[in-house]
Amino acid sequence: MTTTLEGAIAVAMDAIGDDPDYAAARDALTEASTALVAGTTAEVQWYLERALRLIDDTCPI
Repeated sequence: MTTTLEGAIAVAMDAIGDDPDYAAARDALTEASTALVAGTTAEVQWYLERALRLIDDTCPI
């Protein structure tokens, strides 16, 4: 099974849903998605790393 980066972002967004605790992570994922179209690889990486940190900070499992 091959997953695109766009698909992985969509899955992550679906997983966190509309939970207000994850609002900042959702914003970072949205920015990563935007950067995939209009940004640089470095920007995408920065936003994805930020989203992961925020998700981990909210629910460290």
